[in-house]
Amino acid sequence: MRRHVEEAQSVVAERARKNRPVSPHLGIYKPQMTWVLSGINRNTGVAIGGGAFLYAASFGLAPMFGLDLSSVAVASSLSAMPAFVLIGAKALISGCLSFHCFSGIRHLWWDTGRSLSNKAVINTGYVTLAATALATGYLTFF
Repeated sequence: MRRHVEEAQSVVAERARKNRPVSPHLGIYKPQMTWVLSGINRNTGVAIGGGAFLYAASFGLAPMFGLDLSSVAVASSLSAMPAFVLIGAKALISGCLSFHCFSGIRHLWWDTGRSLSNKAVINTGYVTLAATALATGYLTFF
């Protein structure tokens, strides 16, 4: 008798799992400055760390494969690229570095207990975006 009850309970539990609703995706939520900037900060951190790792690994492994990654070789290959590619690459790299830097300063400001109201958090987000735009433009073109 006990075995039949356990089997019946497992059947009921399995049916309940099959019919349960699926969790909603992020697409149903209205984008808000707080979580959008948080996601961008995480992604820029991964991009910066991954890029630094790939650069260090390629620089260290290049001699094993007979590749020349000296500063002269890198400078000559970069000078052969079209201007729009160089400007785009500089904008992408400087944008990631600038945003991650200013977002880190924003977080350090919060660590002091300042600007923690919802309105202040949004305002510091706008300041971060403005500082990022200015720094990216400066680092890209000057």
